Amino acid sequence: MRKRVLLVYPHYVTGWLAQPRLAIPLSVLCVATPVSRAGYEVKIIDQRTEPDWRSILINELSHEPICVGISTMTGPQLKYALEISSLVKKYGHSPVVWGGIHPSLLPEQTLQNENIDFVVQGEGENTFLELVQALEGQKPLSSVKGIWYRENGEIRKTGLPTFVDLNQQPPIAYDLIDLKKYSRVLFGLNHHNFFTSRGCPRQCTFCYNTVINRKKWRAMDPEIAVNRIKDFVKKYKVQGLIINESNFFLDLDRARSILKGFIKENLNIAISKVNIDFSTLFEIQPDDLILLEKAGCRRIPVAIESGSHKIRTLLNKPIDIQLLLEVNRLLNNTKIVPNYLFMMGFPTETRDDLSESIALAFKLIAENQRAGIYFNIYTPYPGTELFNTAVKHGLKIPQSIEEWIPFHYRHLSQNGPWLTAEMRKIVRMLDFCSFFIGQRPLLHPTEKTSAIATLIGRLYAPIARLRVRKLWYHFPIEVTAARFFRIYGKQY
Repeated sequence: MRKRVLLVYPHYVTGWLAQPRLAIPLSVLCVATPVSRAGYEVKIIDQRTEPDWRSILINELSHEPICVGISTMTGPQLKYALEISSLVKKYGHSPVVWGGIHPSLLPEQTLQNENIDFVVQGEGENTFLELVQALEGQKPLSSVKGIWYRENGEIRKTGLPTFVDLNQQPPIAYDLIDLKKYSRVLFGLNHHNFFTSRGCPRQCTFCYNTVINRKKWRAMDPEIAVNRIKDFVKKYKVQGLIINESNFFLDLDRARSILKGFIKENLNIAISKVNIDFSTLFEIQPDDLILLEKAGCRRIPVAIESGSHKIRTLLNKPIDIQLLLEVNRLLNNTKIVPNYLFMMGFPTETRDDLSESIALAFKLIAENQRAGIYFNIYTPYPGTELFNTAVKHGLKIPQSIEEWIPFHYRHLSQNGPWLTAEMRKIVRMLDFCSFFIGQRPLLHPTEKTSAIATLIGRLYAPIARLRVRKLWYHFPIEVTAARFFRIYGKQY
């Protein structure tokens, strides 16, 4: 009988969504693939797609898997990861292994929870397979680089592993999940997630990438990336791609080769998300925009973060606003939708700083009617430079996993001690109203959006724009109503 390994992906948010989306659990699939190829039987339970996940979990535990792996991020997902770990200990005897962003950032604190036996720190493809082999008795635990564990009452670590070579990794075993459950409709087409690189060399002070990927960027060779995508598209009849990586365009020559490969292979797919770094954006030439359109690119997210020079300096984001506006006007001559991403709620940020962001946002959409504007709320991640700044401004460092559960951006917007009372109110208002400030709020078919939400969004948009322009946060009855009916702001 083949030895079994169980992997679980926890919930991270529940409730009604105007724009339903369910991303492929790539963090779990990436570690499952080499384990499966090594001859183990791998079962994946995605708590988001399995209403009866408890019964499935308990049944799987009766088969005594070698271990149960759980991937989790900082915030509400920890609540579900802890519940799963507790059930594993109650109904089974398998060791519990945590991986993902949160345990990688805080491995020692994670192991203080009695229901967690091992932490895989950083990338798990090689480490998790070696850990499975060690638990099976094929090698000593001390030889597995990248793990933390308890032994004789003491926490031990084996040191960081070397980074994974993406060119040498096998194609992801998507057959381990039901891919149809993860289709996302963009521009009227079904899309799936894919990646061709990892990490980022930038030194943004708020980003956990600086800790997890140690400011390194690694990428598949263009030929390998094109072949992987071609096989993925043909095997699963994929209509569109969401390229889930920090900066597809960091090496422009590589990016151009991949896009030309899409055209040469006649893939005829839509690329509805492909991130571009703020520095690389300014190197884009008109010919690159033509290439992007021919290759099927529909949308490019661009992380600006703030219209305030003071805040961009705090974040280490040296953006030339005039160059940004020039590129925005260039994009207006294409069919490509630029999505400009702002953040708010930073330590030391003032109303004037936010006013500069608002002014820039409205200028961008005035000069490019296809542009989308999104305001996200800053979340402090441990190990980052800005986390230490938040601590200096009143953030109390959580001392257990349970205390990290409320680290949800909407919860922090209400309770972040580094924000003044007025800034909390402004941030809450902007979080809600920014959905409606683009030229076409809650647009269909860019996203598959509830028809009712789209209608309400279009009717409400003028009020939202007025609130945002004036930073008028008083009497937010619409926000209160949306929260009451649980259609906005549910945390966990």
